[in-house]
Amino acid sequence: MGSIFVMGLMVFLCFLSRVGEGQAQVILGKTLAAGGDLSLFATLNATDRTAAIYFSPYLEYYAVPNGAVAMKFVIDFSNITENSLAKIVTKRIFQPYLRYYFLDGWSLLAGTQYDLEFKYQPNLHWGAGYTFFVLPRVGITPLIEFNHNFYKFAARPFRMNFSFGAAYYFNRKV
Repeated sequence: MGSIFVMGLMVFLCFLSRVGEGQAQVILGKTLAAGGDLSLFATLNATDRTAAIYFSPYLEYYAVPNGAVAMKFVIDFSNITENSLAKIVTKRIFQPYLRYYFLDGWSLLAGTQYDLEFKYQPNLHWGAGYTFFVLPRVGITPLIEFNHNFYKFAARPFRMNFSFGAAYYFNRKV
């Protein structure tokens, strides 16, 4: 897991160095953003390998400048191998979170995830990313995300994934 994390972090930082010339991020209060992201996740060193693609539409409302209250609906398409048998699993996850932008487009987010098919398991979902605007109201965001599940019988207590998203900021001043 450590070598995968280091490799993923290097790819993420190389990508960010290419987009570092984007515009400064200033999102005024009372701004609404709607978008979606695509995430990839894999376990390579486990005995039962898993690969997943997450599609996540989201809404963010910036109640204060650069600070949003947000919700995301994650649709998880997983290819799970159990006892050498592959099966496809689809999950739906509701994720409320807070996002705050600081320092020219860098953002931090933190929240939790509710799997809509199971009882809630305490977890912390957090991440960091960079948003740059390709059009005055359209932002592109690469993001690295982490989820730590505190439930003692969790199959994957720590998970990391990379996502790439886009959003439209409805009343962003340019």
